[in-house]
Amino acid sequence: MAVRAVVGDISPLALTFGRWLIASIVLVPFVWRKMSSEWHQLKHHWKSLVVVSAFMTVGSSLAVIAVYFTSATNAVIVNAAQPAVTAVIAWIVAREFLSFRQGVGVTCAFIGILTMISRADPAALLALDINAGDPVMLIAVVGWSLYAVYLHRRDYLPSADILLFIIALTGAVILLPFYLIEAAIVGPFTLNTNVIISMSYMAVFPTLLATFFWNFSVRSLGANRATIFINLIPVFGAAFAMIFLGEQLFSYHIIGAVLIFVGILLSVRKREMA
Repeated sequence: MAVRAVVGDISPLALTFGRWLIASIVLVPFVWRKMSSEWHQLKHHWKSLVVVSAFMTVGSSLAVIAVYFTSATNAVIVNAAQPAVTAVIAWIVAREFLSFRQGVGVTCAFIGILTMISRADPAALLALDINAGDPVMLIAVVGWSLYAVYLHRRDYLPSADILLFIIALTGAVILLPFYLIEAAIVGPFTLNTNVIISMSYMAVFPTLLATFFWNFSVRSLGANRATIFINLIPVFGAAFAMIFLGEQLFSYHIIGAVLIFVGILLSVRKREMA
């Protein structure tokens, strides 16, 4: 919603560059002194840390760009493929396999998402148009999946706030030349209240807080088990729409949510509990 609110006020490159820059600046006071105590390890591992961070920043940045050129429904459907994409990448990179139960869980959750966004009408899915932003969102999903797999496999990671700073700084550095080229061609954006609020929201919530908790979950659960929780996005979206927009609760909401929760339960239960 924050992205949609400023579609006419700021370009996707400017918005996503701004979110990483603001996040970097916010983190500086918290990590400046701590980095000195971890400097030896950071200097030794900085190249691999930048590569891992680039997967996250490129994925997140492309997701913002994709929303400008596709519908929210299409974005949710493509995003729902992340557990399956992560499973494929985990198999290629680390020879990690989904168990049969986890495969059923991923499939069940995906069907739940399709049920919610189609309102239990298969014809609605067939009527969806393919937009220019859909392949961009798919590349973003691949970036997130690569990040999750490589993050989980790393032997060394800095403290959580320093890792966040490296990710945010990497994003700002990668996007800076692209933003400067865009600004030279079409001109800089106008800083109005709408842009300030949206950019600040993007920097704090989807960037700092969400990335922090995502890092924690991936390190604790593993890439395959953590990414299944991405499928909760439409559940929370529907719940917030009912609370804040007064939308009604329908049977397809309940059926879809139940399928998603069952899928998550099947995916995250430990093998010895199966």
